[in-house]
Amino acid sequence: MSKAKAQGTTHESWIVKALEAAGIIARRLAEGGADDEGDVEADINGERWILEGKARQTLNVQATLGKARRKAGGLRVAVVWKRLVKVAGYQNRQPVEGERMVVILSWDDFMSLVLKHSDLDNTMYNTTIEGEQND
Repeated sequence: MSKAKAQGTTHESWIVKALEAAGIIARRLAEGGADDEGDVEADINGERWILEGKARQTLNVQATLGKARRKAGGLRVAVVWKRLVKVAGYQNRQPVEGERMVVILSWDDFMSLVLKHSDLDNTMYNTTIEGEQND
């Protein structure tokens, strides 16, 4: 197994363990070639979510999220990115200072989570703000 593949496997396993520790049912998905939905499947608020794990130095956020959404076929999707940087004295890349992990999701998926946990009137959800659209 390549070093990059091993880092990815470790990151995906960490995601599953962290979700399970929070009481969320999660499991790693097998790579499926053309049928590959993503890296981790989780039941969040009764919905099936697909998580794409990335452990790397740089990441094109929009392209990665878009690809993950296409692979998941309309399911809720999040990218879990662990940004790594080279640190003198270490053989492996190390987490960057600041936030160790970030979760990236679309506006629609973010609002889905917010509205399920609030008393907000969801009519605000579909409004256009300063010319921007909900895509």
